[in-house]
Amino acid sequence: MDLPQKRKRISHELTTSQPSSREAAPSSSTNGQAGGFVEGSILRITMRNFLTYDHSEVFPGPKLNMIVGANGTGKSSIVCAICLGLAGKTSVLGRGDKVGLYVKRGCSKGSVEIELYRASGNLVITREIQVENNQSTWMLNRKHSSQKAVEEAVKELHIQVGNLCQFLPQEKVGEFAKMSKIELLEATEKSVGPPEMYEFHCELKTFRSKERELENVCKEKATFLEKARQRNERNKLDVERYYMKKRHLDRIQMLEKKKPWVEYETARKELEGVKKEREEMKKKLKSLKEAQEPLMRKIRSVESQLQPIEQQMKELTAGIRDATQKCKQKHDQLEI
Repeated sequence: MDLPQKRKRISHELTTSQPSSREAAPSSSTNGQAGGFVEGSILRITMRNFLTYDHSEVFPGPKLNMIVGANGTGKSSIVCAICLGLAGKTSVLGRGDKVGLYVKRGCSKGSVEIELYRASGNLVITREIQVENNQSTWMLNRKHSSQKAVEEAVKELHIQVGNLCQFLPQEKVGEFAKMSKIELLEATEKSVGPPEMYEFHCELKTFRSKERELENVCKEKATFLEKARQRNERNKLDVERYYMKKRHLDRIQMLEKKKPWVEYETARKELEGVKKEREEMKKKLKSLKEAQEPLMRKIRSVESQLQPIEQQMKELTAGIRDATQKCKQKHDQLEI
């Protein structure tokens, strides 16, 4: 028994919808459309030095494809080739974390080539994996390209190897079963819906989040308003007292300004009373003077009569003083 020959698989064809004599995948969009293929359908998978395969080509059909075989015959290898060939991450497969681990043991490099149906012309994606540095070389339609360009081309065909609702490796079945209803809905939208469906869903979630935020803001504002009303009711009596005090202070200020005028009016009235009293006293004085005028005339006449008498008394007094002086002189002379 030749064991190496047993492990080598070449040109396995997995379709019942095409004749068994088909040797290659459709190469034009017309043939693909006539065969029932839709945009993004896999027409061919070619593996070289990949896991259990030395060289193998698989030609899926346009409808349901099933791979049947015993354990270890390479069924999962084809699934891995589809994932890595379509720019999928190794974490999606749940097996080796380094891409170099998917190269057949003993080989320095391996490759996966996938041909996808596209109305404008089939897309051929080639990934060559280097074991030494775990790096990959990418080609689009036999021309060197980058991984990002491959990801963009795959995305345009609505292929999502990272979506468990579209691509489910056996190692991820448990993780798929643990997905919540929301995660399943989002994954289904990405898988079967138009591209804008998930975007609309995300926008709806964003709007709903904003709505909740606005509702919370409204509740906070309503709570604040109610507390403000209660505080306002508590402060209402203080406000009334404040305004009453303000009215009193305003009245005091007005009265303080009016006080000089009141004092002036009071002093003016007192002055008028004093003037009136003075006039009355003048009148009384005048009447008394008029009443005393006859007596005053008598007094003046008596005074006029007294003046000559007083003059005579002065003259007599002077004569007596002279006589007294002479008597004293004579008396002094006599004593001598």
